[in-house]
This record gives sequence, C-alpha cells and structure tokens, in this order.
Amino acid sequence: MNIYKGRYTSSSNQVATYKDGKIYRGKYTSSSNQVGTYKDGKIYRGKYTSSSNQVGTIGTDGKIYRGKYTSSSNQIGVAEGGFATAVAGAAFLLLL
Repeated sequence: MNIYKGRYTSSSNQVATYKDGKIYRGKYTSSSNQVGTYKDGKIYRGKYTSSSNQVGTIGTDGKIYRGKYTSSSNQIGVAEGGFATAVAGAAFLLLL
C-alpha cells in the first residue's frame, strides 16, 4: 500500500509504503528504508516491536494516539475507512 501526502496520489507525493506489517519511508521496501512496524494496533519506530520502541497506538475506536496510552490528551487523529487509513495514520506519526 502506498501512502501519499496531500490530496493527490502522484508519485511525487508518495511519502511511505506499507507491506507485511512494515512501514518504509518513500517508495522502496528495502531494509534501509524501514522506519516503523505496525502490529496488533501498536505502532513502533524501527524494526523491533519492543515496548521501548512504541510510538503510537490505534484504538479499536479508530482513533490514533501518540504513545502507549489511549487517553484523550494523547489523541492525534482519527482513522476513518478501516485498516488502510489506520496504517496511513501510523506512517504519518512515524514521519513527523
């Protein structure tokens, strides 16, 4: 899945790629481009899903939170449109 900034899905607007639970910066899914991992509603920076690498959470309510806790003060977005939108939100969280 390709992730774009702005309103258009042109190649020049692509900021990230998602494949098999991994989030990559840009267009290529090489190991050197991996910026994050998404697993079980949790967003991790880098390649490892350790608690110390967790940077965000996607709640079952579709809300995107910074950090490990789903409190309203940590909410940074809402994912409407299912899994694809949630992963796009995860990618943007990592790229901030």
